[in-house]
Amino acid sequence: MQIACVRSIAGQGPGISSEKGCHAQRFGVRATAMARLADLPQQDTIASMSRKQKPAVQRYHDRVARRYDASYEDHFWQFHDALTWDYIKPFLPADQSKPVLDLGCGTGKWGLKLLASGYRVAFVDISGAMVGEARSKVDEAGKGERAEFFQADLCDLSDVPQGGYALALAMGDPLGCTKSPAKALKEIRQRLCDKGILIATLDSKLAALEFYLESGSLKEMQAFLRTGRTHWLTTDVEEQFDIHTYTPREAHRLLENAGYEVLDTRGKTVLNMRNHRELLADSEARRAWLKLEKSLSKDPDAIATAGHIQIAARAIK
Repeated sequence: MQIACVRSIAGQGPGISSEKGCHAQRFGVRATAMARLADLPQQDTIASMSRKQKPAVQRYHDRVARRYDASYEDHFWQFHDALTWDYIKPFLPADQSKPVLDLGCGTGKWGLKLLASGYRVAFVDISGAMVGEARSKVDEAGKGERAEFFQADLCDLSDVPQGGYALALAMGDPLGCTKSPAKALKEIRQRLCDKGILIATLDSKLAALEFYLESGSLKEMQAFLRTGRTHWLTTDVEEQFDIHTYTPREAHRLLENAGYEVLDTRGKTVLNMRNHRELLADSEARRAWLKLEKSLSKDPDAIATAGHIQIAARAIK
């Protein structure tokens, strides 16, 4: 989601990004590519709302939707997405008659994989432009009969039917970009069936510490550690939205308090391959790095050092 490796929080100093963005210089995605997205012209995509009425996270993603995918087309993202799917697959529902959710769907990457795997998928995003991009891709794939689309804030899923979904994916840290991740988790739980599974990624708090050291401000780091909150940098202040970050323990507590049982936790990625993309150019080498990354991803000591935390959890009714 995010744009550059330098951000500033009012009164709190520099910030970090979500999984789709960049975690300082050490663990983000391509800052230059995301900076280009941030500089795209403003485009309103929802006629019923003025730009100023929209939440900042919606304004930003509405504007960049058409160019969004271009920032995730290199060897690192092939590596990253292969890991993500491998971590998802053990939790795919055996019963394909039950629908699944792609929350914070963006342009539809994971929902399309779920459709290709035989599931009926509801695509949900706060950005109408992102939902439009996802719909276009689904139509192009000829799978529209098994897809539904909702423009919704994760903190208010009232338009999404309750109790029938066997799985919800929330990839790219959409929970952390909501005003209240705890409220969003409760909304999601109400949409899941009995023992339904949520797989979500969250920004790692501890992985940002080096960034705050580089800023040289003790007060900024103390404020960040106290709140776990940063915000998204863009030159347009109306697009600067809060991002909530967590340690693995805090992430577990967040889910457990919202009515989930944590089943699996992964660091993603533990190896900082974003800064070493050249090592992933060869497919055989990439497979070897994937094997090593997977061996580290479940190590409790290593998880906290990764840029993101991916958690699978079961809804407890």
